[in-house]
Amino acid sequence: EQMGVTAARRARELALRVPEARRALAATANLAAEELTRRLDRAGRDWRGARPSVESPDSAIPASAHPPQLDVIGADGSQIYPDRHAAALYFLVNIGSLHLVHGSGEAPQVSSTPRLVFEDRDLYDEFGGLVRAESVQAERDIAEMEELARRAEAAPARPSLALLDNGLLLWIALQEKELGRGPVEAYLSRYWAAMRRLRKAGSALAGFVDRPRSADVLSLLHLATTPLEAIDAEKLRATPFRGLADRALFAAHLKPDERSALFVDGSPVNLRFHEQGHQVLFFYLRIGRDDSIARIEVPGWVAERKELLDTVHAGILEQCRITGIPYVLVRAHELAVVTQADRQRLDDLLGAELMRQGLTPRLSRKAETKRWTSSRRRHAL
Repeated sequence: EQMGVTAARRARELALRVPEARRALAATANLAAEELTRRLDRAGRDWRGARPSVESPDSAIPASAHPPQLDVIGADGSQIYPDRHAAALYFLVNIGSLHLVHGSGEAPQVSSTPRLVFEDRDLYDEFGGLVRAESVQAERDIAEMEELARRAEAAPARPSLALLDNGLLLWIALQEKELGRGPVEAYLSRYWAAMRRLRKAGSALAGFVDRPRSADVLSLLHLATTPLEAIDAEKLRATPFRGLADRALFAAHLKPDERSALFVDGSPVNLRFHEQGHQVLFFYLRIGRDDSIARIEVPGWVAERKELLDTVHAGILEQCRITGIPYVLVRAHELAVVTQADRQRLDDLLGAELMRQGLTPRLSRKAETKRWTSSRRRHAL
């Protein structure tokens, strides 16, 4: 009961801050570019808010007409992490993808591609420890981008839209201390190589983030409306928009099917992407007539070409007409997901193969006891 009361109170309080955020958005748009630059310089490189693009921060841009035909490609991944309690060590990455030609009447091309990893060189890191979950996630993210590149290269020479069910930055870039510089650089090199393939194929690459929690633009508005001489780390932390997300602002600011201005992602990871020619920008998109707001991320080489950016905008809206999020991502997830039943079947096959090789498959005692107790529900809610 108390959780419900608290959630309702928080929603009411946050709703009261939206008009203030809209006023800050208008004030930021009216601020001279050199004044905003001075504030950004004073905030320093450690500040994590969004940075403006060439578009006015208060822009509300309608969608262009959808192309008569458009190749739309979606990819999503799922994984099984290595389990030290299992009968044998392995991890699995499964990538589902869908390629449809909107407006053609042709049946979509679908695939589900699993990769089972069990060699020692892939199961242990350079410090001798079992591969971490972050590394498995990086393998999945890279495989998704590579699948998009493979399908885009095979598409005919016409506009294409390639979608990921996530942002575009590879967050393993922040794990050098834990994983070592060499492995992290290897992951990033593979990821950037796939992005270069998509750029060469002329595909409009975008990452779709549903119900985003980020407040990067609100951080920019707080910085822009703070007097220059008052800007310091403590003042920037004392934002009047704490707890509010960007999507609440843009749900009030945008009309149906409009997008916001482009903003530059302020993460330090993006500095490395920028050095490689893949700086990540984002905009917010109001999908349909409800308050559904998605964050759409694109590389700089999409943002700087109007025809590609328009393809992202119009293509995503059309994909969302029925399912609320892009249809190709809904189907890609369905093709990628590895269920508990799938994992049990894989473990059964593995156990049978171990027995054929003269080995007796054994779970750890902890895994055995969990199996004994998992079928009973002792407490009902």
